[in-house]
Amino acid sequence: MKLKLKKTHKGLWLFGLSGSGKTFLSKKIFKSKKKSFLIDGDVVRDLISFDLGYKKADRIKQNKRVLGIAKIVIKNGYYPIISSVYLDPKISESAKKNGIKIINVVTTNKRVNKKLLNKKNIVGKSIKQPKINCEIINV
Repeated sequence: MKLKLKKTHKGLWLFGLSGSGKTFLSKKIFKSKKKSFLIDGDVVRDLISFDLGYKKADRIKQNKRVLGIAKIVIKNGYYPIISSVYLDPKISESAKKNGIKIINVVTTNKRVNKKLLNKKNIVGKSIKQPKINCEIINV
Protein backbone atom coordinates (compact mmCIF):
# COMPACT_ATOMS: atom_id res chain seq x y z
CA MET A 1 0.00 0.00 0.00
CA LYS A 2 1.44 3.33 -1.05
CA LEU A 3 -0.48 6.54 -0.43
CA LYS A 4 0.72 9.93 -1.61
CA LEU A 5 -0.94 12.94 -0.03
CA LYS A 6 0.00 16.32 -1.41
CA LYS A 7 0.02 19.50 0.64
CA THR A 8 -2.56 20.87 -1.81
CA HIS A 9 -5.08 18.24 -0.67
CA LYS A 10 -7.46 19.67 1.90
CA GLY A 11 -8.97 16.30 2.78
CA LEU A 12 -9.27 12.63 1.88
CA TRP A 13 -12.29 10.50 0.94
CA LEU A 14 -11.89 6.72 1.08
CA PHE A 15 -14.66 4.59 -0.37
CA GLY A 16 -15.09 0.90 -0.99
CA LEU A 17 -16.97 -2.22 -0.04
CA SER A 18 -17.54 -3.21 3.57
CA GLY A 19 -14.48 -4.91 4.98
CA SER A 20 -12.10 -3.45 2.41
CA GLY A 21 -9.99 -1.63 5.01
CA LYS A 22 -11.36 1.92 4.86
CA THR A 23 -11.66 2.31 8.63
CA PHE A 24 -8.27 0.70 9.24
CA LEU A 25 -6.62 3.02 6.72
CA SER A 26 -8.45 6.15 7.89
CA LYS A 27 -7.42 5.55 11.52
CA LYS A 28 -3.82 4.98 10.46
CA ILE A 29 -3.77 8.26 8.48
CA PHE A 30 -5.54 10.06 11.34
CA LYS A 31 -2.70 9.19 13.71
CA SER A 32 -0.05 10.58 11.36
CA LYS A 33 -1.83 13.65 9.94
CA LYS A 34 -1.88 16.82 12.01
CA LYS A 35 -5.24 18.52 12.54
CA SER A 36 -7.14 15.61 11.03
CA PHE A 37 -10.82 14.91 11.63
CA LEU A 38 -12.47 11.52 11.03
CA ILE A 39 -15.83 11.44 9.27
CA ASP A 40 -17.05 7.85 9.15
CA GLY A 41 -20.08 7.33 6.91
CA ASP A 42 -21.55 4.75 9.30
CA VAL A 43 -21.31 7.17 12.23
CA VAL A 44 -22.90 9.98 10.19
CA ARG A 45 -25.69 7.59 9.22
CA ASP A 46 -26.30 6.67 12.88
CA LEU A 47 -26.20 10.23 14.26
CA ILE A 48 -27.39 12.46 11.38
CA SER A 49 -28.77 10.42 8.48
CA PHE A 50 -30.91 8.02 10.53
CA ASP A 51 -33.85 9.13 8.36
CA LEU A 52 -32.29 7.54 5.27
CA GLY A 53 -32.48 4.02 3.89
CA TYR A 54 -30.08 2.25 1.58
CA LYS A 55 -31.56 2.98 -1.85
CA LYS A 56 -29.43 4.87 -4.34
CA ALA A 57 -31.24 8.18 -3.75
CA ASP A 58 -30.69 7.86 0.01
CA ARG A 59 -27.01 7.07 -0.49
CA ILE A 60 -26.63 10.22 -2.63
CA LYS A 61 -28.28 12.32 0.11
CA GLN A 62 -25.91 10.73 2.62
CA ASN A 63 -22.93 11.64 0.40
CA LYS A 64 -24.15 15.25 0.21
CA ARG A 65 -24.40 15.44 3.99
CA VAL A 66 -20.95 13.96 4.46
CA LEU A 67 -19.50 16.42 1.94
CA GLY A 68 -21.20 19.28 3.79
CA ILE A 69 -19.60 18.15 7.05
CA ALA A 70 -16.23 17.92 5.29
CA LYS A 71 -16.59 21.49 4.00
CA ILE A 72 -17.27 22.72 7.54
CA VAL A 73 -14.22 20.82 8.80
CA ILE A 74 -12.02 22.36 6.07
CA LYS A 75 -13.35 25.87 6.81
CA ASN A 76 -12.30 25.39 10.43
CA GLY A 77 -8.74 24.52 9.45
CA TYR A 78 -8.90 20.75 9.83
CA TYR A 79 -8.21 17.90 7.42
CA PRO A 80 -11.27 15.63 6.95
CA ILE A 81 -10.64 11.93 6.49
CA ILE A 82 -13.88 10.47 5.18
CA SER A 83 -14.81 6.82 4.75
CA SER A 84 -17.96 5.56 3.06
CA VAL A 85 -19.22 2.48 1.30
CA TYR A 86 -20.77 4.34 -1.63
CA LEU A 87 -19.62 7.45 -3.48
CA ASP A 88 -21.70 9.15 -6.15
CA PRO A 89 -19.69 10.42 -9.17
CA LYS A 90 -21.18 13.95 -8.95
CA ILE A 91 -20.38 14.18 -5.25
CA SER A 92 -16.89 12.89 -6.02
CA GLU A 93 -16.32 15.69 -8.53
CA SER A 94 -17.62 18.28 -6.07
CA ALA A 95 -15.31 16.90 -3.37
CA LYS A 96 -12.34 17.10 -5.75
CA LYS A 97 -13.20 20.76 -6.52
CA ASN A 98 -13.01 21.38 -2.77
CA GLY A 99 -9.51 19.88 -2.61
CA ILE A 100 -10.47 16.43 -1.33
CA LYS A 101 -8.48 13.50 -2.71
CA ILE A 102 -10.65 10.49 -3.65
CA ILE A 103 -9.40 6.93 -3.16
CA ASN A 104 -11.12 3.63 -3.87
CA VAL A 105 -10.04 1.11 -1.23
CA VAL A 106 -10.09 -2.52 -2.32
CA THR A 107 -8.87 -5.58 -0.52
CA THR A 108 -7.03 -8.65 -1.58
CA ASN A 109 -7.54 -10.08 1.90
CA LYS A 110 -9.58 -13.27 1.68
CA ARG A 111 -10.27 -13.11 5.43
CA VAL A 112 -12.88 -10.33 5.22
CA ASN A 113 -14.99 -10.07 8.36
CA LYS A 114 -18.01 -12.28 7.59
CA LYS A 115 -20.25 -10.21 9.89
CA LEU A 116 -19.81 -7.26 7.53
CA LEU A 117 -21.23 -9.23 4.63
CA ASN A 118 -24.64 -9.36 6.34
CA LYS A 119 -24.90 -5.60 6.88
CA LYS A 120 -27.49 -3.54 5.00
CA ASN A 121 -24.87 -1.21 3.54
CA ILE A 122 -23.37 -3.76 1.17
CA VAL A 123 -23.07 -2.11 -2.23
CA GLY A 124 -23.34 -4.67 -4.97
CA LYS A 125 -26.38 -6.54 -3.69
CA SER A 126 -28.85 -3.88 -4.77
CA ILE A 127 -26.71 -0.97 -5.99
CA LYS A 128 -23.60 -1.09 -8.11
CA GLN A 129 -20.71 1.20 -7.29
CA PRO A 130 -20.36 3.62 -10.23
CA LYS A 131 -17.07 4.17 -12.02
CA ILE A 132 -15.16 7.06 -10.51
CA ASN A 133 -11.90 8.45 -11.84
CA CYS A 134 -9.63 8.14 -8.80
CA GLU A 135 -6.66 6.42 -7.26
CA ILE A 136 -7.12 2.78 -6.21
CA ILE A 137 -5.37 1.33 -3.16
CA ASN A 138 -5.14 -2.34 -2.22
CA VAL A 139 -5.18 -2.92 1.54
